[in-house]
Amino acid sequence: MTIAATEFCAALAAFVLLLAIVAAAGAAVADRLRFPGFAEGARLERAGLALVCGFGCLPVALDLAGRLGPRAMALAALSLAALGAPALLRARPSSLQGGWIAAASIWIVASILIVIDMPGVGSLQHSLLAVDYVKHAATTWSLAEAGSPPWNPTYYDPGRAMSYYYLFYTLPAVAAMLGGPLGIAARHAAYACAPLMGFALFALACTALRRSGADAAAGQNDAGEERKPANWPLLALLLATGLDIVPLTILYFGGGRDADFVFLHFVDWDEQVTSWFNSVMWVPHHVSALCAALVGFIALTAPGESWRDTRRRVLLAAVAFASMVGQSAYVAMPATLGAGFWLAALLWRRRFDIATQLCVAGLGALALAAPWLATLLPRFGGEGKSPLALRLRGPEWIDIVAESAQAGAFYRGLVMPMFYLIDFGVFALGAYIFWRSAGRRGLANELGMAIVCLAAASLLIGSLLCSQIVMNDLGWRVMLFAQFAALIWTAAAMRQGLLASGRLRYAASVGLAFGYAALVVATLQLRFFFPHAHMRDTLADQMAAWSWLDARLPSGAVVQPTPSRSREYGYGLYGRFPVAVADRHNALLFGARPAEIEERMDYLSPIFSETTLSLDDVRRRAGRFAIAALIVSSRDAVFAAPQAWTASARADYSNANFRIYLLNAPRHAESN
Repeated sequence: MTIAATEFCAALAAFVLLLAIVAAAGAAVADRLRFPGFAEGARLERAGLALVCGFGCLPVALDLAGRLGPRAMALAALSLAALGAPALLRARPSSLQGGWIAAASIWIVASILIVIDMPGVGSLQHSLLAVDYVKHAATTWSLAEAGSPPWNPTYYDPGRAMSYYYLFYTLPAVAAMLGGPLGIAARHAAYACAPLMGFALFALACTALRRSGADAAAGQNDAGEERKPANWPLLALLLATGLDIVPLTILYFGGGRDADFVFLHFVDWDEQVTSWFNSVMWVPHHVSALCAALVGFIALTAPGESWRDTRRRVLLAAVAFASMVGQSAYVAMPATLGAGFWLAALLWRRRFDIATQLCVAGLGALALAAPWLATLLPRFGGEGKSPLALRLRGPEWIDIVAESAQAGAFYRGLVMPMFYLIDFGVFALGAYIFWRSAGRRGLANELGMAIVCLAAASLLIGSLLCSQIVMNDLGWRVMLFAQFAALIWTAAAMRQGLLASGRLRYAASVGLAFGYAALVVATLQLRFFFPHAHMRDTLADQMAAWSWLDARLPSGAVVQPTPSRSREYGYGLYGRFPVAVADRHNALLFGARPAEIEERMDYLSPIFSETTLSLDDVRRRAGRFAIAALIVSSRDAVFAAPQAWTASARADYSNANFRIYLLNAPRHAESN
């Protein structure tokens, strides 16, 4: 079987396993804590709500269990799954049309093919998604090996935990542990998160549309016959994006028809308002945090049949909010501000009952998330610039054209509304038409009011603040609430036929067409545009070398490939061991400080680059960090240099492009 076929089968097996765990365990949460709509739902609807609750609530529970070790984390997941499976099986059967089965199958297969290693431009190559999935996979196997809090896989110090929002990865970590005998590695479990998150997002959108009162606000007569769920319009909108393709087409022709230039700048011609497709594929943990936030708000806004049900839903909201914070700090910020706006609205309207429940849920979330929050404390000490800064939203090229950041701020303010219209596209049109029809009715439903508050917080923070640890992830992920609100409003407008007449129908069709064209460009970019062409010829050898090492070193052994000034991939995707230092980017992201990263890279890089270094000096440098194995590639200066230390050391493993030298570990007789 080819590498690509093996990777596909393993990722598909991981998807099935992860689906079973998250859906069954999520059903236990939804059933016991009375998530609205779960008890009366048919089997398929229950499965969708269970997925939403699974992603929304399980991470904090598994984090707490994981503090007793990875086996306790897996046992907790299996126990919840066993508790929730009957709730799925005893539901009444659902009817499913062939079109939906085909659409689901296409999504699963296509999303896996986009993310795995497979032939791209002439040879085996990474997907562009490897840029992020290296840290997704590394966090997954770190949790599977160490439990929580996990060690830092990119900058290892004994006793020093990862300082990152890692809670989402407890889910694929459990799948990796349980699926090991099936050939499922951490990367396969991480790959499976994207297609599964697509289903959870769809289920969340259907639930929010039904419970937010958007249909009634847009014009549906409550006394009339209830319409069928607007599932196809939602699917159509989830696959669309804004009008980014328009400025990119201008760039294409203005840049001499350079397709690579367009691919490279597809998401940074302006600050991202990331499409749902790209969000699910690139950053499923942020979308999962969105699910968690909405689980909490849906639970708090649902009418309670009894005080007992109300208490359970407050607990559900607390668990969901705690999971949200630990899955994405950037999603938690607008959720917290939006909750504050909603609390003020509740107090103004004398809804003291819901206001009290919101406060209790918030305090409960703080208590549940406290063990994880403690792992962030090291990030707030030491040198380095502030993680957040005041900055009007807009791309950096505005400052360059204006010749200063101060002058650029004025132009950013001027063009921001226009950029938002381009970024939101058909969703901006749909939101406008919805509110033109709904008026104050759009605020009559409590969940509808909460969604408005979340959207306002999203736009406010995204317009005025940016993160600067590595990139402006805050500005990109904070927009999820505004995007979700626009999705619900546009779907309601489409369902009520508000976009089906005259010029509006034409404008909506054009907006969707541009949105789908951008989706095609994004798909091609992910599959074929990987920036490091030199890695294609050596990727198969790299996978083989790491597979050999994985079978021979014990858990927790420290290994060291060539430290990278940008990003290293092999250790995260194919290994399962912490490295002394991987690269600048991910080491910084996971909590190491810039100065210590530079010091360690300067100390270890000569092992791979200086041909005059002796073997004793190499052992001394590696011994400082208890490195058990060195992985040398053909791109390293010492690989084939006759005077380098590699000439006097026997490789325990070698192929055409990689050699492995075991140092502080038992040597094995077998070698290649």
